[in-house]
Amino acid sequence: MRIDRLDKYFNPEELGRLLQNFVSYLGASVGIFDESGNLRFVDFMPPYCEVISSRVPERCEADRRERFEKAKRRKKPFLHTCFAGKLNFVIPLKFYSGKDEFFIGVAGG
Repeated sequence: MRIDRLDKYFNPEELGRLLQNFVSYLGASVGIFDESGNLRFVDFMPPYCEVISSRVPERCEADRRERFEKAKRRKKPFLHTCFAGKLNFVIPLKFYSGKDEFFIGVAGG
């Protein structure tokens, strides 16, 4: 699997808004990260995460990086429980062109 640019294939904002339609009834937030792990779209941060992140931002960032690296290795979406007990959905974003597979980012919330 090769790594390629997210915005070469998808508009991160449009992708984020589309995913919002699927998770909005759960009260979940959506984040889209590019191929390097940089946040490209977020609709909101849940209040629980705001509190935790304000107290231990380095732990939140380490946990997010762990999810990102795991998504690069996985072939399918998965659920992840962060160090603070929040359940996150993680979707590896990939693009297929013939026999080539490109990792282009991660969606989750």
